[in-house]
Amino acid sequence: MLSETRHPKNESRPGRRALLAICLILAACSSEAPPEPEPEIQHAGAFVAVGDSDLALYRTLKALRIEGDTILFTTLYDVVPRSFEHAREIARQPSIPIRQALVTVSKAQFAGHRHQVVWFRTLTKAEEDRSP
Repeated sequence: MLSETRHPKNESRPGRRALLAICLILAACSSEAPPEPEPEIQHAGAFVAVGDSDLALYRTLKALRIEGDTILFTTLYDVVPRSFEHAREIARQPSIPIRQALVTVSKAQFAGHRHQVVWFRTLTKAEEDRSP
């Protein structure tokens, strides 16, 4: 009489593969990426509307922390937003006219006026090259 030899290791291999596949699918479906943090004035790529009566629109290119303040290298756009919401609409445009390609300002100067980060997008290579 021939006896059948079972190998538990081989017998469970398809089951393990199926379980692994299910776990991977569930992990991909159920996991949500944590919300990205809100951009701040010093974050490269932030569009910042600043002003007490008339607003100006800046874009942070680079920030340098120096003795209790942060020096911002920015681009000043040649636009006059009527409100923070209007500044956000302008900032979403792919091309915005530039008044000054590189303006240096301290973060404390912005903090002394009404200001708001209205939009954010990653800097292009050309924008990165404008900053020192």
